Amino acid sequence: MKGARLLEARGISLPGILETMDLSFSAGEHCLIWGANGSGKTSLARLLAGLDTPGSGEILCSGNPPLPFLFQDPDSQFALSSVRDEVALGARHSGEAPIRRKEEGPSGRRLEETLRKFRLLELRDRNPHALSGGEKRRLGLASLTILDSPVLILDEPELHLDEKSWRSFQTFLEDLRGQGGLLIEISRDPDRALQADRMILLEEGRLIADARPEEVYREHRSRLIPRVDAWEDDPLPPPSSCLPPTGDTLLSVRDLGLNHPGGTSLLENLSLEIRERERILILGDNASGKSSLLKLLAGLADPDRGEINHQDSLRRALALQDPERACFAETVLEEAMFAPLRQGFSFEEAEAIAREALERMGLQFAEKDPLLLSAGEQRRLAIASLLAARPDLLLLDEAAAALDPDGIHLLRRALEGWSGTLLWADCCLPTGMESFFHRRLILQNGTLDEGVSG
Repeated sequence: MKGARLLEARGISLPGILETMDLSFSAGEHCLIWGANGSGKTSLARLLAGLDTPGSGEILCSGNPPLPFLFQDPDSQFALSSVRDEVALGARHSGEAPIRRKEEGPSGRRLEETLRKFRLLELRDRNPHALSGGEKRRLGLASLTILDSPVLILDEPELHLDEKSWRSFQTFLEDLRGQGGLLIEISRDPDRALQADRMILLEEGRLIADARPEEVYREHRSRLIPRVDAWEDDPLPPPSSCLPPTGDTLLSVRDLGLNHPGGTSLLENLSLEIRERERILILGDNASGKSSLLKLLAGLADPDRGEINHQDSLRRALALQDPERACFAETVLEEAMFAPLRQGFSFEEAEAIAREALERMGLQFAEKDPLLLSAGEQRRLAIASLLAARPDLLLLDEAAAALDPDGIHLLRRALEGWSGTLLWADCCLPTGMESFFHRRLILQNGTLDEGVSG
């Protein structure tokens, strides 16, 4: 049930990014913002939150801006040196006594309860930037929810969260809405369309639709929005299976062990054999050790126990969980040319290799500044740059995060046309990649177990 108007945008625009639009939001409303990479979703959300100033028009809200906003990149919103202090920053309400280390008083109890709700109690003394991607996401969400704000604006809250964490947070969001709160959410989870009562669809900075989600979906489902199976009459045809791997063993791991900085075991007696041209998916919950394992296999860290054996000439490339953070060149083309030039190719050869990789990932703006791209476009650029390096073993950490359906399709097509070996780690099976992998392995309790083949 909608209530009082909490937020209103009158004639807002952002030159070169968003065209003029009018929007209003009321208490008890759950609004989704959908659109392809680069459509202006994050820019609109930041304007509504009061983080940026519109080029024209005005934002009116019942609270004091900036409104609670969950950044797509968790690291960019952390301000303090411990998990506990980060959440405590918003725990104290007006008139309450300061929070002591024993977490006494109303604000202390509120802090303790929030840490427990988001499974952060055992991490309370850790540096936020040292957490796993999923743990950072839980911390960001905890830091916002403790504010007890009637408005929450979330930029893809499901990114990097395992199924348990995401289900738990969805319950909180439903409670917020039931209590008259306003939720504005950018999400790629098609199930969220079934929960929301309103959808805003953007395309190249233009407001295409603003209506009930099912109404928007049926009228505009060709505009690169996720498929909602509940609203489709025909099921998807089964995807074609991938070809079997060929060749000898490329890399093998025997009895691998790795400890946390505090000494407790993260990986223990882990063994793995990877064959040439094999595609392997490693699934695991947040903080299960997926990213740490990829860094070990990439040669960027040393194990505490066990051994990693590989061919002497093996070339490895790793896309970190947030590969777009590694962009450094002045143009998209220069970013993709860096690895071929370092490998000894001439300028002309490196440019040809880079342009081919960019084309595979659907990037047509070679002279654009990488820092001006959307998050999904930056991720596609990072992966294109790795493909241009022509590694024998490509290691991907949640590569589909921040990609729209078209971006995922481009990624799969590019990887299908690539002849190397692939190891992909994720907290869930990437949408559209169901038949892509030869093997699925489960990382749990520090070891790998066989999952589902194919």
